[in-house]
Amino acid sequence: MRGVGISDMTAPPVTDPPASDSDTTAPPDPTPVAGRSPSERLEVDAELQRLGRLLGLAPGELGYLADISSADLRALRAQITQVLFDGNGALARLGAATRLLPAALTASLTERIFGPVLAARVAGTVEPGRAVEIAARLPVDFLADVASELDPRRVAAILAAIPAPTVAAVTRVLVQRREWVAMGSFYGFLPDASIQAAMAETDAHALLQIAFVLEDKSRLSHVLEIGGSVRLGELVACAEAEGLTEQLAALAAHLTPEQAAAVTRTLSLERPARLGS
Repeated sequence: MRGVGISDMTAPPVTDPPASDSDTTAPPDPTPVAGRSPSERLEVDAELQRLGRLLGLAPGELGYLADISSADLRALRAQITQVLFDGNGALARLGAATRLLPAALTASLTERIFGPVLAARVAGTVEPGRAVEIAARLPVDFLADVASELDPRRVAAILAAIPAPTVAAVTRVLVQRREWVAMGSFYGFLPDASIQAAMAETDAHALLQIAFVLEDKSRLSHVLEIGGSVRLGELVACAEAEGLTEQLAALAAHLTPEQAAAVTRTLSLERPARLGS
């Protein structure tokens, strides 16, 4: 993408974002437009949702970017994320300060003074073991607030160390809030035990929405393998009930041959080749 650079952007103020409305609009009809494949249209929509979540905007407010490729949207999001998470040396200093205070006091300051947005920015600068120790002293609702603001790539080691029961509790809150984008960004970084814990708190509708915005689509087949054939069947049944079978079919290129065949049979598509179109 050309004509957009970091110098043209102003980072938004550090404030709590509005409640998520990422579930108010279904994924787009995947019929190709101007040569764009169904899977690309689905990924463009997902990128707009991710970008909107990052900026605290509804996806509809970014509709003017819909003609840009998903790769360029991803690059734009990476640039903005770098500004928000790496553009201030004060964040590293705050992270270093957490080593000097008791975990209980740091947790209290994090909740009462820093708030979830700043906590998410600082998290990537905190030693993973220390971050987990602090997280254990924070309310689940606050952890869910922070989870919605995190860049998982910067806290991968922390996510891997969070106990599965905590993951389950946070997932329960995120599902209630319909924070599909936040959940879709985590599945590429959670260990299997945590994925199992999260899946246990995720109904078919939530699983379908998360699948559409899963950032690392290569993980979709593994997530469904952990859930088993029952969850795959639930996913397909939900897509049929909600009129989203074509959108689900566009995801089949990211499934194993066996999973794709199961989707094909259930959806009763005349030509299996349509799944990967």
